[in-house]
Amino acid sequence: MTVAAFVAGRPLTVAEVEERLAALRAGPFAARLPHPATAEGRNLRRWLVQVLTAEAVLDHEARARGLAGDGRLPRTALDLGAALRLGGVAAAVLAVHPHGPALHAAVTAAVTVPAAEARAYYDRNRDRYPSEYPEARPAVTELLLAAARDRAFGRWLDERCAALVRLRPGYEHPGDPSQPDYAHHH
Repeated sequence: MTVAAFVAGRPLTVAEVEERLAALRAGPFAARLPHPATAEGRNLRRWLVQVLTAEAVLDHEARARGLAGDGRLPRTALDLGAALRLGGVAAAVLAVHPHGPALHAAVTAAVTVPAAEARAYYDRNRDRYPSEYPEARPAVTELLLAAARDRAFGRWLDERCAALVRLRPGYEHPGDPSQPDYAHHH
């Protein structure tokens, strides 16, 4: 068994990676994917390992929190703003993982928005809120709370991945400068 990564000691096999990659290459966006023999194709595989390990982390955390039921929890419809706040991998797994919404809610339950922060945002964005503050406050607070929760979930997922995931050589993050196909330059 060839292993691409370990998540909380559980192996993520190369066969699992190849199976998901084959599904992508057989899907509706296959023509948009890079050729497998190119640096971009190899980085697609590396990015896919990031997604698969993040999904495995969510599985692990759901079991640890007693959320590992039948997997029929509601999925999250992400708007563009939420996807951008979360980032690629976090947004991808939150949108499709059956335990994503429940973990997001559990991890971010204690996140709040201070009243002063909501008022300051309102004051800076009067063009978006023409009504008086007491009327606009619920919408402002809801917007800021969603953003704060998404940031908190993204940080939590990054921390849990750092603690639980061990990538094997050849499956490093696409942005890791130590891997040979690194192309993220500024």
